[in-house]
Amino acid sequence: MTDPWRNFSRTLPALGLAVVFAAAAILMTLGYLATGLNGAMAQQIIAPARALEMARDGRVMIIDIRRPDEWRKTGIPSGAERATIRSIHGAVKFLGRVAKLTNGDKTTPIALICAAGVRSKHASRLLQNRGYTQVMDIREGMLGSANGIGWLRRDLPVSRCEDCE
Repeated sequence: MTDPWRNFSRTLPALGLAVVFAAAAILMTLGYLATGLNGAMAQQIIAPARALEMARDGRVMIIDIRRPDEWRKTGIPSGAERATIRSIHGAVKFLGRVAKLTNGDKTTPIALICAAGVRSKHASRLLQNRGYTQVMDIREGMLGSANGIGWLRRDLPVSRCEDCE
């Protein structure tokens, strides 16, 4: 007479391994649905006029991430805050400034703008990777890009910034 538990004990490790692989596949699929195929949070792109409308309604904080010399040259979007991504202190100073502007609340809706959408794209990812959950990218930028003509050519309001540092 054969022991029925003998065959079961041989298949148990294989069955357990199959369950682990199935669970991993499900979790990875769910992760891809939430974050996109490249593993990063899907970036939310917003048009300049829409960002302005939302800022005026108090639903988003616009943050101009260009350099101070760029702020002085063109001004900044009216009502925008400033947090340069380019400094000798790198991302640390930028992240600190954003944390200060949002009072440490990583759920604060923010829309980033730069000159042509390159820095805002990277800064959006940086903030999302640090736990910020409502980051938007004004991808056209101030000067325009392949994504659109930009804040200035759309004749959206700007505030002068002669003393920006």
